[in-house]
Amino acid sequence: MKNYKKKEKSLYTLLIKNYVIFAAVLLLSVQILGFLEEFMDRKIAQLPRTDHPVGEQEKLADEDYGSLSMKKLLGTEGYFDVYTAAGERLYTDYDAFESSYTPEEIRLIPEYNTAVRYEEKRYETEDGKRRILVTESRREEDTGYQENVAYFLFDENLNLLESNISFPFSRITERELRLLTAVTDNGYSTYKYSFQTKDGADRILLMHIRRMDARRIRRLTVFKQIFIPVCALILMGATLFFALWMHRRVREPLAILKKGIQDFADGNRDTVISYQGPKEFEAIFDSFNRMAVRLKESESAKEHLIMEKQRMLADISHDLKTPITVIQGYAKAVSDGLTDEEMQKQYLNTIVKKAESLTDMINTFHDYSKLEHPEFTLVREKQDLAEYLREYLAEKYDEIDLSGFILEVEIPEETVPYSFDGVQMKRVFDNIISNSLRHNPPGTVIYVTLQQSDKAIRIEIGDSGVGIPQELQDTLFGPFTVGDESRNTKQGSGLGLAVAHKIIELHGGALFLEKGEQHGNSVSTLFVIRLLK
Repeated sequence: MKNYKKKEKSLYTLLIKNYVIFAAVLLLSVQILGFLEEFMDRKIAQLPRTDHPVGEQEKLADEDYGSLSMKKLLGTEGYFDVYTAAGERLYTDYDAFESSYTPEEIRLIPEYNTAVRYEEKRYETEDGKRRILVTESRREEDTGYQENVAYFLFDENLNLLESNISFPFSRITERELRLLTAVTDNGYSTYKYSFQTKDGADRILLMHIRRMDARRIRRLTVFKQIFIPVCALILMGATLFFALWMHRRVREPLAILKKGIQDFADGNRDTVISYQGPKEFEAIFDSFNRMAVRLKESESAKEHLIMEKQRMLADISHDLKTPITVIQGYAKAVSDGLTDEEMQKQYLNTIVKKAESLTDMINTFHDYSKLEHPEFTLVREKQDLAEYLREYLAEKYDEIDLSGFILEVEIPEETVPYSFDGVQMKRVFDNIISNSLRHNPPGTVIYVTLQQSDKAIRIEIGDSGVGIPQELQDTLFGPFTVGDESRNTKQGSGLGLAVAHKIIELHGGALFLEKGEQHGNSVSTLFVIRLLK
């Protein structure tokens, strides 16, 4: 399995990070497109960029008119003049324009960037007389509400007929009307801005701003028609790019995982896939690799188990065949009258022992298969386990003594309450002790001890015999494990310890071979039963 040098962030963090980047790029793109639109609007319309000449106040006070940055204020085609209060022109930045203004005309020019607006309307009365109506409206800065505050009614000769406020002239010219309504014939709108020099002299700045004509309006309309779809395509492209990029980041590990699963399904059990990316995907890959390793180990264990079962069947056949052959041969000899009375008795004793051996072997196989059945349950009863073990060893003592073995017991006098199946627990003790009797020579000491704590009961069954070969210790509690490959008559079925191990597991405990601590220097084999209270 792969050890990654760098642990990637989670998919959630990756998504959030890239979404923030995407949103920032998208917002920046929108701002750039907005600035571009404004730039192109002003480029096409040549409109002013600022709202008030107050930024040039110091230069105006110094009468440094040549350094004024008025193009930003008035647009690329705008120009300005500077007049005295008496109507004398002091400066202009557009010498080709020869026109000048009288004091009366300057007086009618509206102030720049004020809330006042004049509109002109021409109509005829019922008696056919032509009239010109000029309305003055003011816009409230807070609410933006436009309100008509004054009106001026002129006849066709521009004589003032009536007004609702004071008007400085009884008659005006056509040019003065154009100046008043900021709609001149040359395509410019003129506004004034009053200021004082450092010497306290009154000055008037006349600003001439070019209005949009039909050609520029058409160009601006065409630009809008092209610009908006282009912006939409750019934003859609950015969104699509982000979606495709995320799709690739997710599709790549899934494709690797799919290939690994396919390889594993095709029989390649050594499949190990590696990936470095979001930690959720890395966790999936690690889980797959662990699963692959475990399945491989499971299949190897299954194959080993099948081989062991096949070997067990061959061994069982051999074990069954040998006593059956002896039984058949001796029985036939007795039946045919080929033996005398003494030999007949010997033959019959041999037949009985072989039959008992067959019965024990068959019972062991039956016990193991019964324990493996899913519906098997223990018949538990709460008893004194110490007293139960003493009684069991008392019954087993004659067999141990007649076999030439020595029994040493250390069981406390105190009560050890525990809920257990007495029949099955007897089978555990039988199988462990029988294992010692079967594989050790006479004179071997068998040790049995019982200890208890607040949480567990510990039973030790050991012996001072020849010990268990190292190669068998790791598989000792597996089914069909026997001492060697020759299978002599002392080996048994190989199921005794497997049955004992299963019974203890069903009791919620553990049976294991102690490989470290021993009961003194004389113990070569020590089985430990640990039961939780």
